[in-house]
Amino acid sequence: MPQKIALDYDDNELRVVVAQCSGSRVHVSDARVIPIDESSSPSQELRSFISENSLQKTDVLVAVGRGKAELRELRLPIVPPEELPDMVRFQAIRSFASASDRALVDFLETGRDGEISLIAAAMSPTDMDQLRELCQTSELNIQRAALRPLTAAPLYLKAKGSVPICVLIDLLTDDAEITVARDGKVIFVRTVRLPQEDEHRSNAIAAEIKRTLMACGETNHADRIIVWGTQQVHQADLDAIRTSSGCQDVQAVNPFDLVDLKMPADQVPAHVGRLAPLVGMLAADEGSPQSLIDFLNPRERPENKPDHVKRACMIGGPIAAVVLVGALIMLQLRSLDQQIATAETTANQLASKADEAQKRVAQTEEIDVFLDEDVHWLDEFKRIAANVPPSDQMIVSNVYASSTAKGGGTIKFAGAVVSPDVIETMESALREANYQVQSGSSNKLPRATRYTWSFDETITIPASAVRQAREERLAAMKAAENGETADPKEASESEPAEQTAPVTEQPADDQEAEDQEADAPVESTEQAEATEQPLPADQTKPSDQEGESAVPDASEASSEAAPETFVPDSSASEAEASPTTTSPPTTDAAATSSQEQDQ
Repeated sequence: MPQKIALDYDDNELRVVVAQCSGSRVHVSDARVIPIDESSSPSQELRSFISENSLQKTDVLVAVGRGKAELRELRLPIVPPEELPDMVRFQAIRSFASASDRALVDFLETGRDGEISLIAAAMSPTDMDQLRELCQTSELNIQRAALRPLTAAPLYLKAKGSVPICVLIDLLTDDAEITVARDGKVIFVRTVRLPQEDEHRSNAIAAEIKRTLMACGETNHADRIIVWGTQQVHQADLDAIRTSSGCQDVQAVNPFDLVDLKMPADQVPAHVGRLAPLVGMLAADEGSPQSLIDFLNPRERPENKPDHVKRACMIGGPIAAVVLVGALIMLQLRSLDQQIATAETTANQLASKADEAQKRVAQTEEIDVFLDEDVHWLDEFKRIAANVPPSDQMIVSNVYASSTAKGGGTIKFAGAVVSPDVIETMESALREANYQVQSGSSNKLPRATRYTWSFDETITIPASAVRQAREERLAAMKAAENGETADPKEASESEPAEQTAPVTEQPADDQEAEDQEADAPVESTEQAEATEQPLPADQTKPSDQEGESAVPDASEASSEAAPETFVPDSSASEAEASPTTTSPPTTDAAATSSQEQDQ
């Protein structure tokens, strides 16, 4: 435990207590009352004591007597605690006679009842310099310079508890320091001069107690009076105080009984009461320094000490946030870089596949363009027959079908109708069937009795329609392979044209000849010239166009055998490799037309 020295002196004696202090525990190892004669001084006696006990560089607590400090009781309005030190100092300069701007001012708050009651003390800087010089000459480190009358009271009040009114008396050589405490808290301090004669001393102490109680506003007598010292030394004082004050609870208290005494009891000075302020100062140094008036460490306005933690947080917080955000951004960028690298790898892998797919798409497109030229003529004839008027309104005399280089095909046919309205109805029906219809010439037949109007039409089958029909047939075939039921309409349209015309089986020897005929147009121009018969003079013959083949007139088909017309069916040729032979249908209208020509 650290060792400390408590020091007090006057003109007559030097009082020293040496103790080891740890928190509120005090272990007294030495206590001295050293007389000072005329040939000596307090500095010499202290230096001699320190040298004998090797106490250099020890912390020292100095008790300041009433003669070196000016004491006042002040009352101030209620103010915040941080403003109280400045207010007390300002008021002390105005109230104290010897106080100046350089005075050392400290105070002890005694109560708050509508206003602040406090005990203020002031000490001149010159006296403080003398104390520092006294300690420096003895190689001591001064730590406190506390007002002596207030140092002993906390020792007793903390150890023995409190009573309503308690008076503590410290009897020195020529003075008596009287402290009044109410409910365990010091409210008044007074130092009085005592007479030199012993017979008048006790009565003077009792009288000063009454004056002190009246000065602090207490009209009742004290509940307890404490005299610092032993009963053997102060028995006469105790009896006189008990008799004159009317208080029966008058005690003598040895200050060393309130701490741990580590020195022999017979070496303790006889007047131990004079050492009570020093023992109390040692106990309050670490346990309750707020109960002292310390001129070396006066109460001041709290300094706004820099909060290093807050400052570090204010500086480090944004930096940490920036670092964190930067780290998150770096992680995000790294993640994006990885995603980009993965995407580039995938893109490179897919690029080769895409190039290959583009080649296949181009090849497929070439195949589709080639297949767009392969028109299923029988299917188209079936669709046209389903959308034209019946035979009692229209008769067909010539039909020519050809494929185009860019896909699709063209069907040209001529005939006669009963009225022009039939032509419009036929064209509307064909257009609704997604055919592109181009009207030709239409003339009235003067000799005809039933079919009085001739016509010729051109139907264009676009390549897109051919491709769509092919895709529908493929879908129907896949559905049939998978055991699914295709759309009846699509199935009916995708049926081969052989169902509407008989298929003639031919010997194997004639297979090559049939293949050659399947590649030829519907009917060559030479066949048309060989089979064509002259029409009557009153009928108009449709003009043949360049590269077209005409189908024989229906009237001639009724009088003589019509030649076979071979329409190549791409699906049938691919599936069966045999051509389908069909004959132009002969209707009743054709027979009637033949009779009219004969007439």
